[in-house]
Amino acid sequence: MPHRLQFAAFVLLFVAAVAALSGCSHQREQLPPEAADASRNPAAVKVTASPVVLRPVQRYVGLVGTLHAYEEAVIGAEVGGRVRKVMHDVSDRVRPGEVLVEIDPTDYQLRVRQSQKELQVELAKLGLSEAPTARTDVTRIPVVVQARLRRDNAQTRLDRAKTLVQKKAAPEEELTERLSEFRVAQAEYDNQVLLAKAGIASILVKQEVLAMAEQQLKDTLVHVPAPSLAIPGGADEVEYAITQRPVSEGEYVMEGAELFKLVIEHPLKFRGRVPERRIGEVRVGQVAKVFSAAYAQPFDGEVTRINPAIDPATRAFEVEILISNPERQLKPGGFAKTGILTELDEQAVTVPLEALVSAAGVTKIFLVENGLAKEVQVNTGTQETDWVEIADPTLPAGALVVTSGQAVIADGTQIEVRAAAQSPPAASEVAARHHGARPGVSAPREATP
Repeated sequence: MPHRLQFAAFVLLFVAAVAALSGCSHQREQLPPEAADASRNPAAVKVTASPVVLRPVQRYVGLVGTLHAYEEAVIGAEVGGRVRKVMHDVSDRVRPGEVLVEIDPTDYQLRVRQSQKELQVELAKLGLSEAPTARTDVTRIPVVVQARLRRDNAQTRLDRAKTLVQKKAAPEEELTERLSEFRVAQAEYDNQVLLAKAGIASILVKQEVLAMAEQQLKDTLVHVPAPSLAIPGGADEVEYAITQRPVSEGEYVMEGAELFKLVIEHPLKFRGRVPERRIGEVRVGQVAKVFSAAYAQPFDGEVTRINPAIDPATRAFEVEILISNPERQLKPGGFAKTGILTELDEQAVTVPLEALVSAAGVTKIFLVENGLAKEVQVNTGTQETDWVEIADPTLPAGALVVTSGQAVIADGTQIEVRAAAQSPPAASEVAARHHGARPGVSAPREATP
């Protein structure tokens, strides 16, 4: 009997021990992962990290500047007078040849009539019915023809007198008299030729006076000018916009007074300054992206002119960019940022934007190396909405960079990565489509010398 009791007690103790061990094992399995990890390395700081990504980045030269009209014309009065009628006002679109202002033409009509009468008087002096030209044969003018006939008649009588004197049929006095008559007729002919030439010159002067009077009469109608050269990239028909109208109906204007200010809005010109150190990167014909605060999408442009001189005060040179503006969205005089696209870097090193830590003028990131945080001071390049380029130093592709928890770590801190997230390339593509540019092209920042 005692042996049976001892054996039963032993069995009960064994069952209790097995149950206790099973409970401990079950309790260990129910611990949260954080507690289990802390049990392995309780000193490690929990962080998140993402790999360094190589992606294509468009290089550009950023600059800021002002939008200018392709052409800007100040229309002045060619003649003085009282304004009879104003045809257009500010914001109107007008085309070459349209009338802007009509000035009272009464005085100029009278001047035309007076000049016409003066011309008729000069024509009558020479016996002409129409105005001669500079090549008109003066010997055919009536007064000259009359003088020539008188001279020829005197020549005939002189020849007859010479014959009679030779035959002793007339006295010597008659020959002398006929010779004097011929000389007088010849002088009269020469004089009439000179007078005819002077008369023709006077007629030509009167014609010019009449032409000036007629032109002044035409100038009482002020028209929109027409550019002499075709506008590159512009519309088929030139169109001006009126920006100023400092004249009113009934007002008396002097010759040269400003009447209208016109601008061509399509295309526009952007002018900005590029630092001297970037002179080797900018060339005529390069594509540019122009950004305005009023619109989300950029506008396409092309570098058309580069000033060959550098301003010694700013150590920068001016660049002109032609911008297509068919919808007239951009306005002359506006402020804009521009990026001149230079080259495409297919293997640019980028990290998530949240990986940057800036303090006391120093920008740095933390890399994950063998469970430790490694501090690296960096210089950034192109920046997008979700990533930034690391221009210096060179980082190995695929290296892990800390994206959260930087505030509690330092160089050499033990860290433990919760998850190594891959940078979604689609995000940069979305940003690129939002800006209307290739991946890696964002609104440019101002270039400083």
